[in-house]
Formats: sequence, C-alpha cells, structure tokens
Amino acid sequence: MYLEYFGLDKLPFTISPDPDFLYPSPGHQEALAHLSYALTDQGGLICLTGEVGTGKTTLCRALMASIPEGDHVAYIFNPQLSPVELMQSICDDLGIAYEKSATLKDVYASINAALVSFYGKHQRVICVIDEAQSMPVALLEQVRLLTNLETDREKLLTLVLVGQPELRDMLKRNDLRQLNQRITARYHLELLSLTETSEYVEHRLVCAGGDQMLFDPAAIEAIWHASEGTPRLINSICDRALLGAYATGSHLVSADIANQAVVEVLGADYRPASEAGGGNRQTGASNNRFLKGVLAVFLAAVLIVAGVYLYQNLSVLKLVSLDRSNPYTVLQASLAEGAATCDSAGWRCISVDWDISELRHLAVTAVVKVGTSKDEWYSLEDYDLEEHERGYAGEAVVLWQAPAGYTNAVKPGETAPVIRWVRSRLGAGWDQEWTSIGPGGVQVEVNQEFYDPLLERAVAEFQIAEGLKADRIIGPKTLMYLQARN
Repeated sequence: MYLEYFGLDKLPFTISPDPDFLYPSPGHQEALAHLSYALTDQGGLICLTGEVGTGKTTLCRALMASIPEGDHVAYIFNPQLSPVELMQSICDDLGIAYEKSATLKDVYASINAALVSFYGKHQRVICVIDEAQSMPVALLEQVRLLTNLETDREKLLTLVLVGQPELRDMLKRNDLRQLNQRITARYHLELLSLTETSEYVEHRLVCAGGDQMLFDPAAIEAIWHASEGTPRLINSICDRALLGAYATGSHLVSADIANQAVVEVLGADYRPASEAGGGNRQTGASNNRFLKGVLAVFLAAVLIVAGVYLYQNLSVLKLVSLDRSNPYTVLQASLAEGAATCDSAGWRCISVDWDISELRHLAVTAVVKVGTSKDEWYSLEDYDLEEHERGYAGEAVVLWQAPAGYTNAVKPGETAPVIRWVRSRLGAGWDQEWTSIGPGGVQVEVNQEFYDPLLERAVAEFQIAEGLKADRIIGPKTLMYLQARN
C-alpha cells in the first residue's frame, strides 16, 4: 500500500523469517558464527537460545542458505512429536527411505546407514530443531541418542537446538545432564540496544530498496522503548508507523506517529516509557550504560593526562641520581643508557599486581614495590626476598612491547589487527569455509581480524592451561603469556 509512496521495492517490516533481511548486529554475527560451527567437520550439538522474536529462526534460515551444495540439512519446526515421528521427519528431510511400519530401532538404523554413506562421500549432515523448548524429556533423550552416531574420530550428524530461554533451564535438569554435557557450542541472543534498533530499521529499509531513513530519531526511541529491542515487535510497529505516515501524507515517521503505531500494536493499555515512572528495564539498562560511559570517559581522560605527565617526566629523567620512591626512575636506571624506555615507540609501562613468579616466568623488564619502613622500588633483577624484610608489596610496573596491531584489550565479537597475530600464535588460522551475513543479507567472508567463537575457545583453553582467568579477553597479560610461549 505504501511501497510506491516511500520508494520501496518490497515490504521492509514483514515478520516472516527472511534471511535476506537479516541485520548483522554484533550479537547476530556472533550467533551466526556459533551456528557456522556446524558447518565445520567437528560436528556435535549446538544450542541457540533467545527471547521470542529475537531472530532465532531467521538466523537458522541464513545458516541453511549458506550450506554448500552436496551437504544435507533437516529442519524440524514442530518438535511436538513422538520419538519415532522425530526420526521419520529427519528421514523425510534427508531423503532417507524407511518402511512406514518400521519401529524406532529400524528407523534409527536407517539413519545411521545413510549417515555412514554420506560420510563416505565427504558430505556433512545438519539437523536443526526449532522451538526446542517445547520438546518433552523423552524426545530430548532421543536427541541425545542421535549424538551417538559417530565414527572413531568424528560425529556423523550435527544437531542444532534452537529455543526460548526456557530451553536453557530445561537443560540444567539432572535427568538431562548427559545431553547438556554434549553441547559443544551455545549462544544466547540478546535484545537490540537503542543504537542497534536504529541501525536495524535503516538496514531493513535499505534491503527493501529504500535510499533514506524514514524514521525520526525520537520515533526510533519510542519504538525501542515499546519493543524493548525485540526485532519482531520492531517490525510490527514500524509497519504500522509507515502506514500511519502514508495515511497522513508525511514522508517521515514522527514520534507521535510512532506512539500511535505502538498503541495499535500493543494495545491501548500500553504506557510510553516517559509515563511509566522509569520502570522499563531497557531504560534502566540505558542509564547504566550512560553512567558506565561517563565513567569510561573520565578514566580515559585521567589516563591521557597521566600519560602526558609520564612522557614529560621520563623524557627529562637523569640517571645521575636514583629516587627509589619513583618506579619509573628505577625502571629507566635499570636499563642500559640509551635503551628503550616508556616513551619509546612500541613500548608501554603497565602497572600490575602479579606475583613475582609470574613476572620472572614472563621474563619481562619490571620494577617491584617493596614495603619496608619506606616504600621503595627495585628492578626485578635486584629484588631479593631475604634482603627485604617485608618483601614484595604486590605492585609492579612492567616495560612491555605489545605485538603488532595491539591497541586495547579485545573482547569476543570485536575486530582488531592483533587478532591475526593471536591466530598465528595459537595455530588457529582460518581453515574453515566460514561465511557471515553482510549488508543486504549478502554472504561475505569473515574478516581474519574478527574475534570469532572458535578463536574464543582456543584463547580460553590457552588461558586455562596457563593458569589464567578464562575470561576470553585478549589483554596485556594473555598477550605476554603468548609471547613467552615456546
């Protein structure tokens, strides 16, 4: 009705799970990366959860659309089946023949024989079960038995369980612990933030053939508050809002039009966030993010000022006198004249609270604080536990040269040049034919500098092996341990 009026080729806000409209938010990209794990030769069981309307089914459709020709996929969208009906449905989707009167054991044997045949042809098999939170325990037990289909080295079938948050609670049950322990990758899809909501709306308009944003920022905020960042609700409200703008002859959806659309979709009892007394949980989350942002800016400013001060002071330090109360003086004095210092290119001074054993293991240049009657700083080489009665005070400054491409700590789902170095160090290079969803739903190759779930797992395993906190964050400590790795 309003397509020609707004210059659109197709409806931008349908609620059908069209993978061409998949918005590549960081959360959706990471979720797709977890699902893409199913396309590797690892196999196993993968679990994707998320609130109603967050785009789980759309992600599954995008996954299936990216499956290479020759591989096989079964999609079970109605899990309210008996165990034998589930097995028959898998057979139907995979083209596996079976007798209608066959028992559960017979159908299971037919699936096993077919999977072995596919394996011999180097063809992968993926089974996606949607709305898995509705599956009875007996059916979930049948899923567990399907994970037993394997060779001596590899799984013959990859299973993907997709469901609402209740699925996570179900898997915590004691009688389902065997199934839960077999999950090799899991991801929970979060709701969209205000910024992501704006990008989401613009993304769908572009995918529909539009060339301009049709929603006022105030309208986007009203839609986000009402939907709480749920994509399906965003679609419904935006569709009604465009219809309202068309009916009133407006080429831009205002806050008033958006609020009217909200009432039409959610009902007359809905109260805008401005009238809800701050009870909207997303509003609270926004306030928290704002406060954290203010704190981050403040800390950044402090660090910048401190960095300038440090640079200025280090540049004029003299080696003729040693002030034991100043760690940076001691650090510079512990180095040969003309050697690199904190103000040299590529080197950083980092304050840490690590153990002496860690510092020596990493073989770094450092100074340590010794708590005597007067706090003093000594180079790590000069520190002697027996000599200093009170010993190490738990503070140190490390002179560190970061790997190429490192600027700040990198979290999963982020992109940074140093990721290439980490991949090389861990032997976790891109040997998989992974794809990711780009603008307009186009399949694109994943960036080598993208911190994906497979690398995340490799980093966590390395951190655990080294006795570090397995937080999966690639920061100075993890990088130093990687540098020290033989």
